[in-house]
Amino acid sequence: MEDFAILHQKFTEALLKPQHEVPEGLIAVKAPNIGRRFDVYRNNVMASLVDALKANFPIVSALVGDDFFSGLAVAYISDNPPVIPMLFKYGVEFPAFIAEYPSGASLPYLSDVARLENHWRAAYHAEEKQSIDITAVQKFSPEDQMNLVFEIHPSASILKSGWPIYSIWQGHESGDMGQINLETSENVVICRPQVNVMLASLNEDACVFFRQIMNGQTLGEAYGAAAEKNEEFDLSYSFGQLFAMGLVTGLSVKN
Repeated sequence: MEDFAILHQKFTEALLKPQHEVPEGLIAVKAPNIGRRFDVYRNNVMASLVDALKANFPIVSALVGDDFFSGLAVAYISDNPPVIPMLFKYGVEFPAFIAEYPSGASLPYLSDVARLENHWRAAYHAEEKQSIDITAVQKFSPEDQMNLVFEIHPSASILKSGWPIYSIWQGHESGDMGQINLETSENVVICRPQVNVMLASLNEDACVFFRQIMNGQTLGEAYGAAAEKNEEFDLSYSFGQLFAMGLVTGLSVKN
């Protein structure tokens, strides 16, 4: 009899690749047509994984429709089977796969929308941590405030894109996709300070400021980098936005 490990490998490969034949060595008590039974099982497994991807990428699915998404998902699943049982984490590589998918060339923004959905899901499942209020800054002297280093919420991230991904997200949420200008690019900050995941669009100088802060630079260093990008950078607005979105969980002074 064939080694079980080899049979298991063949079984798994055939399960996720519809073009593969039923692996030899399979038996079923009181089931003479093992091929038909295997096909039913294979279809059920594939359908459940397609549904998992659709649940993880609802905006991508809505943008392309059920038939296109199912074909895209089957192609992805065949070469990228789940490696952990938690399907809410499935599809981390899906955006990169979409970018290379031949039939997706007419929707070049689709992979970045999928990346945003990955960021949203990561924020949703991130560790809980209490954000602090902007009034906490008042405990520090004016001299120390520009040397503040910010502890950032575990759910926070920034996504830069050459496409209007925030507008596409908002259009999907509102049901109005008619006013989106595909010639624009947008950056998005994502955070879940409490129950709901929050998203906000950042212009280029604000994006520089947020990234500096999130990478451990001081307030003064982040301000300098943003002002270098745009000498009219609005520090007060972006500083307030850090706290309004719940990104800050602690403050310390860099010596």
